[in-house]
Amino acid sequence: MSELSAPARLPLNVLQVGGLAGPGALAGGVWAVARMQSAALARLGATVELVGGWYGIPPAARPESCEKIFRVRRPYRGARLKLPIGVGMVRYVWNQGRQADIVQLHLCRDFITTLSAVLLGRAAVPVIAQAHGMLAAPASRSLRLFDSLIFSRAIRAPRLWLTLTEAEERNLESLGVPRTRMRRVVNATGNPGAEWEDPEEATFLFVSRLAPRKQPTVFVAAAIALLREGSQARFVVAGPDQGELGAVRALIDASGFKDRFELPGELTESEVRKALARATAVVLPARHEPYPMVIIEAAGVGTPIILTSECGLSASLAQAEAAVIAEPVVSEFKSAMAAVEADAGLRHGLSKRARELHSRLWSAESLAERLIDFYAEAIDAGRS
Repeated sequence: MSELSAPARLPLNVLQVGGLAGPGALAGGVWAVARMQSAALARLGATVELVGGWYGIPPAARPESCEKIFRVRRPYRGARLKLPIGVGMVRYVWNQGRQADIVQLHLCRDFITTLSAVLLGRAAVPVIAQAHGMLAAPASRSLRLFDSLIFSRAIRAPRLWLTLTEAEERNLESLGVPRTRMRRVVNATGNPGAEWEDPEEATFLFVSRLAPRKQPTVFVAAAIALLREGSQARFVVAGPDQGELGAVRALIDASGFKDRFELPGELTESEVRKALARATAVVLPARHEPYPMVIIEAAGVGTPIILTSECGLSASLAQAEAAVIAEPVVSEFKSAMAAVEADAGLRHGLSKRARELHSRLWSAESLAERLIDFYAEAIDAGRS
Protein backbone atom coordinates (compact mmCIF):
# COMPACT_ATOMS: atom_id res chain seq x y z
CA MET A 1 0.00 0.00 0.00
CA SER A 2 1.06 3.58 -0.54
CA GLU A 3 1.53 6.22 2.20
CA LEU A 4 -2.15 7.13 1.96
CA SER A 5 -4.14 3.98 2.55
CA ALA A 6 -6.91 2.92 0.17
CA PRO A 7 -9.77 4.20 2.37
CA ALA A 8 -8.20 7.67 2.44
CA ARG A 9 -8.40 7.71 -1.38
CA LEU A 10 -12.11 6.85 -1.40
CA PRO A 11 -14.73 7.48 -2.56
CA LEU A 12 -13.52 7.27 -6.15
CA ASN A 13 -15.68 7.41 -9.26
CA VAL A 14 -14.26 4.64 -11.48
CA LEU A 15 -15.22 3.81 -15.06
CA GLN A 16 -14.07 0.39 -16.27
CA VAL A 17 -14.23 -0.40 -19.99
CA GLY A 18 -14.27 -4.16 -20.34
CA GLY A 19 -14.62 -4.72 -24.09
CA LEU A 20 -16.77 -7.62 -25.29
CA ALA A 21 -19.24 -8.88 -22.67
CA GLY A 22 -21.00 -11.59 -24.65
CA PRO A 23 -23.06 -13.44 -25.49
CA GLY A 24 -21.76 -16.49 -23.67
CA ALA A 25 -18.13 -17.46 -24.02
CA LEU A 26 -17.43 -14.64 -26.48
CA ALA A 27 -16.78 -12.52 -23.40
CA GLY A 28 -13.75 -14.59 -22.42
CA GLY A 29 -11.42 -14.04 -19.50
CA VAL A 30 -10.98 -10.29 -19.99
CA TRP A 31 -14.62 -9.56 -19.19
CA ALA A 32 -14.50 -11.94 -16.22
CA VAL A 33 -11.52 -10.02 -14.83
CA ALA A 34 -13.21 -6.66 -15.39
CA ARG A 35 -16.34 -7.85 -13.58
CA MET A 36 -14.31 -9.24 -10.68
CA GLN A 37 -12.31 -6.02 -10.32
CA SER A 38 -15.43 -3.84 -10.49
CA ALA A 39 -17.22 -5.85 -7.80
CA ALA A 40 -14.17 -5.84 -5.52
CA LEU A 41 -13.67 -2.08 -5.95
CA ALA A 42 -17.33 -1.49 -5.13
CA ARG A 43 -17.01 -3.56 -1.94
CA LEU A 44 -14.05 -1.38 -1.00
CA GLY A 45 -16.23 1.73 -1.30
CA ALA A 46 -15.61 3.01 -4.84
CA THR A 47 -18.41 4.03 -7.19
CA VAL A 48 -17.87 1.82 -10.22
CA GLU A 49 -19.49 1.47 -13.63
CA LEU A 50 -18.43 -1.32 -15.98
CA VAL A 51 -19.14 -0.85 -19.71
CA GLY A 52 -19.15 -3.65 -22.28
CA GLY A 53 -20.33 -4.60 -25.75
CA TRP A 54 -22.74 -7.36 -26.79
CA TYR A 55 -23.29 -9.00 -30.17
CA GLY A 56 -27.04 -8.94 -30.67
CA ILE A 57 -29.67 -7.65 -28.25
CA PRO A 58 -28.07 -7.12 -24.80
CA PRO A 59 -29.65 -8.77 -21.75
CA ALA A 60 -31.72 -6.65 -19.37
CA ALA A 61 -29.57 -4.99 -16.71
CA ARG A 62 -29.86 -6.45 -13.23
CA PRO A 63 -30.94 -3.78 -10.68
CA GLU A 64 -27.96 -4.50 -8.43
CA SER A 65 -25.44 -4.55 -11.29
CA CYS A 66 -22.91 -1.82 -12.01
CA GLU A 67 -22.74 -2.95 -15.65
CA LYS A 68 -23.97 -1.08 -18.72
CA ILE A 69 -24.04 -3.21 -21.86
CA PHE A 70 -24.26 -1.83 -25.41
CA ARG A 71 -25.12 -3.59 -28.63
CA VAL A 72 -22.14 -3.88 -31.00
CA ARG A 73 -21.73 -5.36 -34.49
CA ARG A 74 -19.09 -6.64 -36.84
CA PRO A 75 -17.53 -3.91 -38.98
CA TYR A 76 -17.88 -5.97 -42.16
CA ARG A 77 -19.15 -9.37 -43.27
CA GLY A 78 -16.73 -12.08 -42.18
CA ALA A 79 -14.96 -9.96 -39.56
CA ARG A 80 -13.70 -11.87 -36.57
CA LEU A 81 -15.75 -11.72 -33.37
CA LYS A 82 -13.05 -9.73 -31.58
CA LEU A 83 -13.51 -6.76 -33.93
CA PRO A 84 -16.73 -5.18 -32.64
CA ILE A 85 -17.91 -1.70 -33.55
CA GLY A 86 -20.19 0.15 -31.15
CA VAL A 87 -20.59 3.89 -31.71
CA GLY A 88 -23.06 4.21 -28.83
CA MET A 89 -20.68 2.51 -26.42
CA VAL A 90 -17.69 4.65 -27.42
CA ARG A 91 -19.78 7.82 -27.16
CA TYR A 92 -20.93 6.76 -23.70
CA VAL A 93 -17.34 6.08 -22.59
CA TRP A 94 -16.34 9.56 -23.81
CA ASN A 95 -19.17 11.26 -21.91
CA GLN A 96 -18.88 9.24 -18.70
CA GLY A 97 -15.10 9.14 -18.76
CA ARG A 98 -14.84 12.91 -18.52
CA GLN A 99 -16.89 12.78 -15.32
CA ALA A 100 -14.91 9.96 -13.71
CA ASP A 101 -11.92 10.26 -11.39
CA ILE A 102 -10.17 7.43 -13.25
CA VAL A 103 -10.83 5.21 -16.28
CA GLN A 104 -9.47 1.69 -16.48
CA LEU A 105 -9.39 0.33 -20.03
CA HIS A 106 -9.10 -3.40 -20.62
CA LEU A 107 -7.35 -2.62 -23.87
CA CYS A 108 -7.18 -4.97 -26.85
CA ARG A 109 -6.75 -4.45 -30.58
CA ASP A 110 -10.47 -4.03 -31.08
CA PHE A 111 -12.37 -0.99 -32.22
CA ILE A 112 -14.37 -0.27 -29.07
CA THR A 113 -11.51 -0.24 -26.57
CA THR A 114 -8.99 1.27 -29.01
CA LEU A 115 -11.26 4.13 -30.05
CA SER A 116 -12.19 4.69 -26.41
CA ALA A 117 -8.50 5.09 -25.62
CA VAL A 118 -7.96 7.52 -28.50
CA LEU A 119 -10.87 9.70 -27.37
CA LEU A 120 -9.99 9.58 -23.69
CA GLY A 121 -6.46 10.61 -24.56
CA ARG A 122 -7.94 13.99 -25.49
CA ALA A 123 -9.67 14.40 -22.12
CA ALA A 124 -8.22 15.42 -18.78
CA VAL A 125 -9.26 12.18 -17.06
CA PRO A 126 -6.40 9.85 -16.06
CA VAL A 127 -6.45 6.50 -17.86
CA ILE A 128 -4.95 3.17 -16.78
CA ALA A 129 -4.75 0.30 -19.26
CA GLN A 130 -4.65 -3.44 -18.76
CA ALA A 131 -3.96 -5.59 -21.81
CA HIS A 132 -4.09 -9.09 -20.24
CA GLY A 133 -1.03 -10.33 -22.10
CA MET A 134 -2.69 -9.92 -25.49
CA LEU A 135 -0.66 -7.09 -27.03
CA ALA A 136 2.56 -7.66 -28.92
CA ALA A 137 4.33 -6.28 -31.96
CA PRO A 138 2.03 -6.91 -34.95
CA ALA A 139 2.94 -9.79 -37.23
CA SER A 140 0.44 -9.35 -40.06
CA ARG A 141 0.20 -6.54 -42.59
CA SER A 142 -3.38 -5.71 -41.54
CA LEU A 143 -2.39 -5.35 -37.88
CA ARG A 144 0.61 -3.19 -38.80
CA LEU A 145 -1.73 -0.94 -40.76
CA PHE A 146 -4.20 -0.82 -37.87
CA ASP A 147 -1.39 0.08 -35.47
CA SER A 148 0.00 2.84 -37.65
CA LEU A 149 -3.40 4.44 -38.24
CA ILE A 150 -5.13 3.99 -34.89
CA PHE A 151 -3.47 1.87 -32.23
CA SER A 152 -0.28 3.92 -32.03
CA ARG A 153 -2.43 6.83 -30.80
CA ALA A 154 -4.35 4.63 -28.35
CA ILE A 155 -1.24 3.53 -26.47
CA ARG A 156 -0.33 7.15 -25.72
CA ALA A 157 -3.44 7.68 -23.57
CA PRO A 158 -2.73 5.53 -20.47
CA ARG A 159 -0.63 7.04 -17.70
CA LEU A 160 0.00 3.56 -16.27
CA TRP A 161 -0.14 0.03 -17.67
CA LEU A 162 -1.09 -2.93 -15.47
CA THR A 163 0.89 -6.03 -16.47
CA LEU A 164 0.74 -9.68 -15.49
CA THR A 165 4.10 -11.13 -16.57
CA GLU A 166 7.60 -10.25 -17.68
CA ALA A 167 6.75 -11.52 -21.17
CA GLU A 168 3.86 -9.07 -21.39
CA GLU A 169 6.12 -6.23 -20.32
CA ARG A 170 8.59 -7.07 -23.07
CA ASN A 171 5.76 -7.10 -25.61
CA LEU A 172 4.46 -3.72 -24.47
CA GLU A 173 7.98 -2.32 -24.58
CA SER A 174 8.23 -3.47 -28.21
CA LEU A 175 5.14 -1.34 -28.90
CA GLY A 176 6.78 1.74 -27.39
CA VAL A 177 5.41 1.66 -23.85
CA PRO A 178 8.15 2.70 -21.38
CA ARG A 179 8.86 0.33 -18.49
CA THR A 180 8.51 3.25 -16.09
CA ARG A 181 4.77 3.27 -16.81
CA MET A 182 4.22 -0.43 -16.09
CA ARG A 183 2.93 -1.78 -12.77
CA ARG A 184 2.70 -5.50 -12.04
CA VAL A 185 -0.62 -6.93 -10.83
CA VAL A 186 -2.22 -10.36 -10.58
CA ASN A 187 -5.58 -11.58 -11.72
CA ALA A 188 -7.86 -12.67 -8.93
CA THR A 189 -11.23 -14.17 -8.07
CA GLY A 190 -13.68 -13.53 -5.26
CA ASN A 191 -15.02 -16.08 -2.81
CA PRO A 192 -15.96 -19.05 -5.03
CA GLY A 193 -18.83 -20.18 -2.83
CA ALA A 194 -17.71 -23.79 -3.35
CA GLU A 195 -15.12 -26.06 -1.76
CA TRP A 196 -13.43 -29.10 -3.25
CA GLU A 197 -14.41 -32.58 -2.12
CA ASP A 198 -12.41 -35.57 -3.32
CA PRO A 199 -14.88 -37.62 -5.43
CA GLU A 200 -15.24 -41.36 -4.97
CA GLU A 201 -14.98 -41.90 -8.72
CA ALA A 202 -11.86 -40.33 -10.23
CA THR A 203 -12.95 -37.49 -12.54
CA PHE A 204 -10.57 -35.32 -14.54
CA LEU A 205 -11.89 -32.01 -15.86
CA PHE A 206 -10.86 -29.92 -18.85
CA VAL A 207 -12.90 -26.71 -18.77
CA SER A 208 -11.85 -24.07 -21.25
CA ARG A 209 -12.39 -23.01 -24.83
CA LEU A 210 -11.95 -25.89 -27.27
CA ALA A 211 -9.31 -23.96 -29.18
CA PRO A 212 -5.95 -25.14 -30.59
CA ARG A 213 -3.90 -23.22 -28.02
CA LYS A 214 -5.76 -24.89 -25.15
CA GLN A 215 -4.90 -28.36 -26.53
CA PRO A 216 -8.04 -30.30 -25.56
CA THR A 217 -6.85 -33.10 -27.86
CA VAL A 218 -3.77 -33.55 -25.66
CA PHE A 219 -6.07 -33.97 -22.66
CA VAL A 220 -8.20 -36.54 -24.51
CA ALA A 221 -5.22 -38.46 -25.88
CA ALA A 222 -3.62 -38.56 -22.41
CA ALA A 223 -6.92 -39.76 -20.95
CA ILE A 224 -7.16 -42.56 -23.53
CA ALA A 225 -3.59 -43.64 -22.75
CA LEU A 226 -4.45 -43.72 -19.04
CA LEU A 227 -7.60 -45.77 -19.67
CA ARG A 228 -5.58 -48.28 -21.71
CA GLU A 229 -3.40 -48.79 -18.64
CA GLY A 230 -6.46 -49.85 -16.63
CA SER A 231 -7.70 -46.59 -15.11
CA GLN A 232 -11.42 -46.42 -14.30
CA ALA A 233 -11.50 -42.61 -14.28
CA ARG A 234 -14.07 -40.40 -16.01
CA PHE A 235 -13.06 -37.45 -18.18
CA VAL A 236 -15.07 -34.28 -18.77
CA VAL A 237 -14.30 -31.96 -21.71
CA ALA A 238 -16.32 -28.77 -21.13
CA GLY A 239 -16.27 -25.50 -23.02
CA PRO A 240 -17.43 -23.79 -26.21
CA ASP A 241 -16.09 -25.07 -29.51
CA GLN A 242 -13.48 -22.85 -31.13
CA GLY A 243 -12.21 -25.28 -33.71
CA GLU A 244 -11.23 -28.44 -31.82
CA LEU A 245 -14.53 -30.17 -31.03
CA GLY A 246 -14.41 -32.27 -34.19
CA ALA A 247 -10.92 -33.57 -33.39
CA VAL A 248 -11.92 -34.24 -29.78
CA ARG A 249 -14.97 -36.25 -30.85
CA ALA A 250 -12.95 -38.21 -33.42
CA LEU A 251 -10.38 -39.26 -30.81
CA ILE A 252 -13.07 -40.32 -28.36
CA ASP A 253 -15.13 -42.21 -30.96
CA ALA A 254 -12.07 -44.18 -32.12
CA SER A 255 -10.81 -44.95 -28.61
CA GLY A 256 -13.21 -47.68 -27.48
CA PHE A 257 -13.76 -45.72 -24.25
CA LYS A 258 -16.61 -43.46 -25.32
CA ASP A 259 -18.56 -44.25 -22.14
CA ARG A 260 -15.76 -42.74 -20.00
CA PHE A 261 -16.06 -39.27 -21.56
CA GLU A 262 -18.59 -36.49 -21.11
CA LEU A 263 -18.86 -33.43 -23.38
CA PRO A 264 -21.37 -31.05 -21.73
CA GLY A 265 -20.51 -28.03 -23.90
CA GLU A 266 -20.20 -24.54 -22.50
CA LEU A 267 -20.81 -24.20 -18.73
CA THR A 268 -22.13 -21.20 -16.82
CA GLU A 269 -19.98 -19.63 -14.10
CA SER A 270 -21.84 -21.48 -11.34
CA GLU A 271 -21.61 -24.75 -13.28
CA VAL A 272 -17.85 -24.30 -13.66
CA ARG A 273 -17.47 -23.87 -9.90
CA LYS A 274 -19.59 -26.97 -9.22
CA ALA A 275 -17.59 -28.99 -11.73
CA LEU A 276 -14.32 -27.85 -10.13
CA ALA A 277 -15.59 -28.82 -6.67
CA ARG A 278 -16.41 -32.36 -7.88
CA ALA A 279 -13.28 -33.07 -9.95
CA THR A 280 -10.30 -35.18 -8.92
CA ALA A 281 -8.22 -32.56 -10.74
CA VAL A 282 -8.59 -29.81 -13.32
CA VAL A 283 -6.26 -30.34 -16.28
CA LEU A 284 -5.05 -27.63 -18.67
CA PRO A 285 -2.36 -28.62 -21.23
CA ALA A 286 -2.45 -25.23 -22.98
CA ARG A 287 0.49 -23.79 -24.90
CA HIS A 288 1.73 -20.23 -24.31
CA GLU A 289 -1.06 -19.52 -21.82
CA PRO A 290 -0.39 -16.21 -20.02
CA TYR A 291 -2.92 -16.14 -17.18
CA PRO A 292 -5.81 -18.67 -17.26
CA MET A 293 -8.64 -17.55 -14.99
CA VAL A 294 -9.97 -21.09 -14.61
CA ILE A 295 -6.77 -22.07 -12.82
CA ILE A 296 -7.12 -19.18 -10.38
CA GLU A 297 -10.76 -20.20 -9.84
CA ALA A 298 -9.65 -23.79 -9.25
CA ALA A 299 -7.09 -22.66 -6.68
CA GLY A 300 -9.84 -20.74 -4.84
CA VAL A 301 -12.06 -23.83 -4.77
CA GLY A 302 -9.11 -26.03 -3.80
CA THR A 303 -9.28 -28.33 -6.83
CA PRO A 304 -6.00 -30.17 -7.49
CA ILE A 305 -4.37 -28.65 -10.57
CA ILE A 306 -2.42 -30.21 -13.44
CA LEU A 307 -1.18 -27.69 -15.97
CA THR A 308 1.48 -26.97 -18.53
CA SER A 309 4.89 -25.54 -17.78
CA GLU A 310 4.09 -22.88 -20.41
CA CYS A 311 1.39 -21.31 -18.23
CA GLY A 312 2.21 -17.91 -16.73
CA LEU A 313 0.99 -19.15 -13.32
CA SER A 314 3.16 -22.26 -13.23
CA ALA A 315 6.10 -20.67 -11.39
CA SER A 316 3.97 -19.47 -8.47
CA LEU A 317 2.11 -22.79 -8.29
CA ALA A 318 5.32 -24.83 -8.49
CA GLN A 319 7.03 -22.76 -5.80
CA ALA A 320 4.09 -23.32 -3.47
CA GLU A 321 3.89 -27.03 -4.44
CA ALA A 322 0.25 -26.31 -5.28
CA ALA A 323 0.04 -28.00 -8.70
CA VAL A 324 1.52 -30.76 -10.82
CA ILE A 325 3.45 -29.12 -13.64
CA ALA A 326 3.95 -31.03 -16.90
CA GLU A 327 5.30 -30.35 -20.35
CA PRO A 328 2.41 -29.86 -22.83
CA VAL A 329 2.65 -33.34 -24.40
CA VAL A 330 0.46 -36.43 -24.09
CA SER A 331 2.93 -38.68 -22.24
CA GLU A 332 3.58 -36.16 -19.47
CA PHE A 333 -0.08 -35.35 -18.90
CA LYS A 334 -0.93 -39.05 -18.81
CA SER A 335 1.72 -39.59 -16.14
CA ALA A 336 0.56 -36.55 -14.17
CA MET A 337 -3.07 -37.72 -14.12
CA ALA A 338 -1.96 -41.25 -13.15
CA ALA A 339 0.03 -39.88 -10.20
CA VAL A 340 -2.85 -37.73 -8.95
CA GLU A 341 -5.39 -40.56 -9.36
CA ALA A 342 -3.22 -42.98 -7.38
CA ASP A 343 -2.34 -40.77 -4.39
CA ALA A 344 -5.03 -39.31 -2.12
CA GLY A 345 -2.37 -37.64 0.01
CA LEU A 346 -1.03 -35.83 -3.02
CA ARG A 347 -4.53 -34.66 -3.97
CA HIS A 348 -5.34 -33.27 -0.53
CA GLY A 349 -1.92 -31.62 -0.22
CA LEU A 350 -2.36 -29.92 -3.59
CA SER A 351 -5.83 -28.75 -2.58
CA LYS A 352 -4.70 -27.25 0.72
CA ARG A 353 -1.70 -25.46 -0.74
CA ALA A 354 -3.69 -24.13 -3.73
CA ARG A 355 -6.26 -22.51 -1.42
CA GLU A 356 -3.49 -20.99 0.69
CA LEU A 357 -1.82 -19.59 -2.43
CA HIS A 358 -5.11 -18.17 -3.68
CA SER A 359 -5.73 -16.41 -0.38
CA ARG A 360 -2.23 -14.92 -0.43
CA LEU A 361 -1.90 -13.94 -4.10
CA TRP A 362 -5.20 -14.07 -5.94
CA SER A 363 -7.92 -12.75 -3.65
CA ALA A 364 -10.09 -10.01 -5.14
CA GLU A 365 -9.81 -7.86 -2.01
CA SER A 366 -6.03 -7.62 -2.06
CA LEU A 367 -6.09 -6.80 -5.79
CA ALA A 368 -8.69 -4.05 -5.28
CA GLU A 369 -6.45 -2.38 -2.69
CA ARG A 370 -3.53 -2.43 -5.13
CA LEU A 371 -5.74 -0.97 -7.87
CA ILE A 372 -6.74 1.91 -5.58
CA ASP A 373 -3.06 2.64 -5.02
CA PHE A 374 -2.36 2.68 -8.77
CA TYR A 375 -5.39 4.87 -9.39
CA ALA A 376 -4.08 7.33 -6.81
CA GLU A 377 -0.66 7.31 -8.48
CA ALA A 378 -2.18 8.05 -11.90
CA ILE A 379 -4.36 10.82 -10.49
CA ASP A 380 -1.42 12.40 -8.66
CA ALA A 381 0.72 12.20 -11.81
CA GLY A 382 -1.90 14.21 -13.65
CA ARG A 383 -1.96 16.88 -10.98
CA SER A 384 1.81 17.25 -11.06
